[in-house]
Amino acid sequence: MLDRTLLIIAVLFVIVANSSALALEGYDVDPQTGLRMERYRAPVPEDVPGGTTLDTRQLALMQEQGTAVLIDVHPPVGLGPDPLDGHWVTSEIRLSIPGAIWLPEVGFGTLNAEAEDYFKRNIARLTQGNQDTPLVFFCNADCWQSWNAARRAILWGYGAVHWYPLGVDGWMENGWDLTQLQPVNFFTDTTPAVAQEPSPDEAPGQHTPPDSAQIFLIDQQGEELAIGTVSFAATDSESSTFTIELDSERFVDQFLSMRPFRCLQDAAEWFCHLPYPYPLHGTVSANDLTELEYQLLFIWKSPSSFGIDFWNGIYYRLAWQEDGSLRGQLLQGDLDVLADPPEPYSHPIDLDEFIAEDADSRLFPSLLIRP
Repeated sequence: MLDRTLLIIAVLFVIVANSSALALEGYDVDPQTGLRMERYRAPVPEDVPGGTTLDTRQLALMQEQGTAVLIDVHPPVGLGPDPLDGHWVTSEIRLSIPGAIWLPEVGFGTLNAEAEDYFKRNIARLTQGNQDTPLVFFCNADCWQSWNAARRAILWGYGAVHWYPLGVDGWMENGWDLTQLQPVNFFTDTTPAVAQEPSPDEAPGQHTPPDSAQIFLIDQQGEELAIGTVSFAATDSESSTFTIELDSERFVDQFLSMRPFRCLQDAAEWFCHLPYPYPLHGTVSANDLTELEYQLLFIWKSPSSFGIDFWNGIYYRLAWQEDGSLRGQLLQGDLDVLADPPEPYSHPIDLDEFIAEDADSRLFPSLLIRP
């Protein structure tokens, strides 16, 4: 009788475990295509159905022989493609495998019509319409976006798709050189020349933070809502400390999910500020605005929903503009990572798990910091 009871318990445990695994898989992965729909920086499988997985030596041989089209799908840090001329507004330098073509943001689980067209027409152009041309997709290590891009090309009928899961990290760790890439224009399918580094005479003051600036949230109609100020104080030639104060008559104090928030309430959506709860150095530089971004975290919620859901996190990725202002691109993702204390003075939010998709549907799609 005891053995039978233990057997039943074991069977029930297996059923529950498998059910939980299937539920998680259904949540993260499209059951029809296998495409990963979120959390793109995570351990990846060993292969892509219908494709060929490469190690670094195999990729190096294909690169040397020039027998394949190498496509980097790394999503750039910045504001995405300019809606007027299609050039990518990015605040980072992308070092990648020599000879590769950079097609950003084609590895999301869901592509809007414009992004899908960008991907389709470029791989058709790069293969000259021959779907048997070898294609190699990569990104960084543990990057589901490269897996998604390879899988999507296979589903479109390309018959010689290769996947390099180690990406730029694996290439570099094996001692191979990297080169700077520029993304292919979103509209014209052209790749701009790599910008030259500014001369020492040009560099100072190019992106010097002002003494003080006002912070605005920009709504769907382009209207500005002033929500506070930020003050900067230079500490040396490369960095500044800053202090931020959020103060608007539109903020309403709320107690949600057992903690206080200050929320901007609208009939369609609430935007609740999430103060970063852990110590930071409180500094920024011309090329690193992370700690300022960490002070501008929000969570959106439906007015009718109970409590607040950290899965609905809002992160504004800041980039310098030509007029000296900073504009923040809205990224959506899970801020539940902040539930556990990170390493002191670290930056635990992984932006590779955040997406710009559907940003225009949020109450405040962008942010502006202007002197």
